[in-house]
Amino acid sequence: MSGLPRDRSPRRWLVIASGLAIAVASLGLIGQGALGAWQALTENPTNTVIAAAASAVPVTSLHCSGGATPYGSCNDTSGTVTLSWAAVSGSPGITVERATSPAGTYTSIATLAGTATTYTDTTAAYNTQYYYAVFSGPPGWASASAVDMALSLPATGGTDDTAGTGGTAFSGPYTQSGTNLYAMATAGGTTYTTKTAWGSSGTTVVGNQQVNGLSCVTADQCWAVTQSGDIWVTSNGGFGWTEQTAPGATPLADVDFVNASDGWVVGTGGILYTTTNGGTTWVEQPNLDDATLTGVDFVNANDGWLVGYVAGTGGGMAASTNGGVAWTIQYGPGNWTPAGISCVSTTQCWTVGSGGVVYATANGGTSWAAETSGTGTNLTGVSFVNANDGWAVGQNGVIRVTTNGGTTWSAQTSGTGQSLNAVSMVSATTGWAVGVGGTILYTVNGGTSWTSQGSGINQPIDAISAVNASDAMIGLTPGGGTPSILVSTNAGASWVRASTQYVQWTFSPTVAAGAPVSSAVATLVDEASSSPSSTAQTYLLVSVDAGSTWTPFTIANPTAALVTQTVSISSVVGSATAVSGLELRYVISGASGFTSIFDLVHVDVN
Repeated sequence: MSGLPRDRSPRRWLVIASGLAIAVASLGLIGQGALGAWQALTENPTNTVIAAAASAVPVTSLHCSGGATPYGSCNDTSGTVTLSWAAVSGSPGITVERATSPAGTYTSIATLAGTATTYTDTTAAYNTQYYYAVFSGPPGWASASAVDMALSLPATGGTDDTAGTGGTAFSGPYTQSGTNLYAMATAGGTTYTTKTAWGSSGTTVVGNQQVNGLSCVTADQCWAVTQSGDIWVTSNGGFGWTEQTAPGATPLADVDFVNASDGWVVGTGGILYTTTNGGTTWVEQPNLDDATLTGVDFVNANDGWLVGYVAGTGGGMAASTNGGVAWTIQYGPGNWTPAGISCVSTTQCWTVGSGGVVYATANGGTSWAAETSGTGTNLTGVSFVNANDGWAVGQNGVIRVTTNGGTTWSAQTSGTGQSLNAVSMVSATTGWAVGVGGTILYTVNGGTSWTSQGSGINQPIDAISAVNASDAMIGLTPGGGTPSILVSTNAGASWVRASTQYVQWTFSPTVAAGAPVSSAVATLVDEASSSPSSTAQTYLLVSVDAGSTWTPFTIANPTAALVTQTVSISSVVGSATAVSGLELRYVISGASGFTSIFDLVHVDVN
């Protein structure tokens, strides 16, 4: 914890056994290569149809938006689906069937030579879901279910909320005169322009306040505390926040949750708030000697410690064994200012502070012993992952590490002279350190080397909470078009700026139950009324649970000309259930004063 003082379906394409034997016999193919041994066809998760004792028959689909020049090849009325497969030795002929629902009825649309390996369906209506079956044999052979699923999904509803004030709901159906979604369902049609300019209301997350502390129990569930004395919670990974009712308005320094229910908040004036219901209600506990409390860390719902200081007296620690209702004061020697605390068990904790001070306890705080950090620089954050491995960060880019529980500390090279305000490690190898000037450092080797990750901002970063090697959230001092929260779901390869302003689209596909998804690609054709400033960041949020949680995908900023972008979203849209709950959000953060114009928004699924 850091303190206040900082600087198509895996379905079988089954051929009825008796029908297969009769058909094969009547064609005189028994014993003539692999075909005579076929029992059935089965699709595997890589979108490949396998014939028992025969060559695999991959089935792939190419939609209007999937070509090399997707926008130019699309029109308002028709699309194409191209299927391909491996040659089948000894095949008497290839049959292609199509349906518009997972269960059929399937209709033969092509009978091809046995040597055929591809077919293009040019009669496919644009923005219509199709299910295809490709097999070796005459049309009379019956199927039990579909082999390949090809869905071209237009939006069926959504919200235009570029102002961040609740927005205007879209409606259907898809007719030229009946909806403002028409343009986004068909390329080359009448474009749709957002109702308001981006950022016209200036709405941002967590009230545009300075975030001093963060605590995440999952990648989706996090709490933030601010310099303004407010407590905020998110349940969708930082892309939507709700303010909780704090008992007072005193600046808050740190927050810690051990699960979705039990949490603690500390701040100036000895403020300590506790909750046992996720923050639905917060209870103010007795004032702790008017101390300025700077850090808090619990290891379970009962046992925890906090640190702080009293002017003229010095820094100290306090311990609780009943969830923060009662505290035992454990003053540390000397006039020092603690800045953070990290505990790994009911007995072992470390705290750091001014002058490079490090204190540790191995008996639950009955006694605290000074450790030699090897620096006189103010330390501002500490993170231990077990009884041995811990890191402390501080001013001027200082990073210290121990691998023996603090018996010895050694220097690590941060690669920056910027002051670091917080550190969050998730294992003995992986974690982040953050600080002034938008500094984000990342390590995967325990700090042997630290890599600078581009945040795209210059504001001071005051807090970070990482839950695993991929998911982390940053809290900062907003300004210059930068909001209070940054989020990464890809180990910091990209950091997106949380925003309440977006255009959202919902989808209502019909999907075969249990059908596998081998690929999912979102296509957007859009432009801006004027090019956004260089501070803009554009990204696509994808939800597969009807908007409960979101995963970001960074995309290029719009320009003053129509541009087509295709984004693979297969990493999150990987099942029939995911397709059924699909929603998209188009977000522009850090820029304002222009509208967006959309000419096509849809998702292709195979």
